[in-house]
Amino acid sequence: MTKKGWSPLAVILSAAFAVVLSAACSSKPKEPQRSIENGIEVVDNGAEIYTVPGQPSALSFKEEFRIDLEAEALAAAGLTDIVALDADSKGRIYLFRSMRSPGPLVFQFDERGKFLKSFCPLGQGPGEAQYPAFLGVNPQDEIRVLSQGPERILSFNGDGRLLWEEKITFDALARPNQYEPLVDGNFVARYYRFDEKSALRKIYLGLFDAGFKKIKELRNYDFPESVKPGMRILTFLPVFASSASAFYVNWGAEGRDIAMFDLDGRMKRIIRSDFPPQTIPPEYKKEVLDRIPSGDGYREVREYIRALDVFPAFQAFLTDDQGRLFVVGSEKDPASGANRCDVFSPEGIRIMRTGLGSQDLLRYSFEGIVFDVVLKNGCAYCVREKPDGYKEVVVYSMIWD
Repeated sequence: MTKKGWSPLAVILSAAFAVVLSAACSSKPKEPQRSIENGIEVVDNGAEIYTVPGQPSALSFKEEFRIDLEAEALAAAGLTDIVALDADSKGRIYLFRSMRSPGPLVFQFDERGKFLKSFCPLGQGPGEAQYPAFLGVNPQDEIRVLSQGPERILSFNGDGRLLWEEKITFDALARPNQYEPLVDGNFVARYYRFDEKSALRKIYLGLFDAGFKKIKELRNYDFPESVKPGMRILTFLPVFASSASAFYVNWGAEGRDIAMFDLDGRMKRIIRSDFPPQTIPPEYKKEVLDRIPSGDGYREVREYIRALDVFPAFQAFLTDDQGRLFVVGSEKDPASGANRCDVFSPEGIRIMRTGLGSQDLLRYSFEGIVFDVVLKNGCAYCVREKPDGYKEVVVYSMIWD
């Protein structure tokens, strides 16, 4: 959930995103290094880009249309901000707004960006959600919304009609706070609880069933409840994405590897490359601190930011309809300011590199803001912030060569 008073910067596509991107020079190795560690295959790409039979080696993006939230008709309909988006198999777009004002939460547009309808209002009655989270569009084109008070999952069809709602029960000490729906109806989720013995806030990554009952814990991370000057603390949190047959999580002691799991939560592969963490400039840290309220309620947040020294290696993972993995890192291109984005084949081999997004990384981390790019239907659906502060959705067709 977003803290009140903070205004997140939306995803901005770099200029490099709209040009043709090709593989590296012809002298590159033909195959990445492969090995076995603890019974798991490791694909080490190093710094190379590879040519893979049957996979493209170049990509271009063509802008198709935009949905501008500055439009008077959308403002009148109640859509003034976007916190999440998705698309169904017919190309219809669903925007999920913030809950700062009453009214419908989900706004549907057709495949060319024409506003069609809105549904799922705030509330506690049938078809309504309280303290909501958007769970996206599943493979059956059902639009799912999580209501956290009372706790239930609501499912709507493409006409905005409520299909079903299911009551769920969270473990009060392990309430998930970030979700990745899987195609089989389960979820990968990040959650936390406090450890009274060690006075640490433990962050966990787990696999949950459709009712948010935990199936298995995948990993836990120590996070200090109280931050002191000079303390070395966690510099990465779980980043994850899913495809039709797998899900991916940042892994390793410094979070610089990528683990591929099957849908049952069994690790199948480690993908390794050359994503380095980036040092946080002091002036940037001061700029972020100046935006945070000075009250006692924000003291721990301010101390945590002061203690950070590097950005995490990864900011977001994305997948497309073909199971390719898009890995967005903290490293930035000096010319465009865009975040580095590498594209991997379903087998974990890097096939190209581009730039995608320019985020206020510390703020995104604390607010839990999702990287607002969705790759579906051969298109990239992207949220970005205009110079005047209004948001817009830009839809690009993806052209592979």
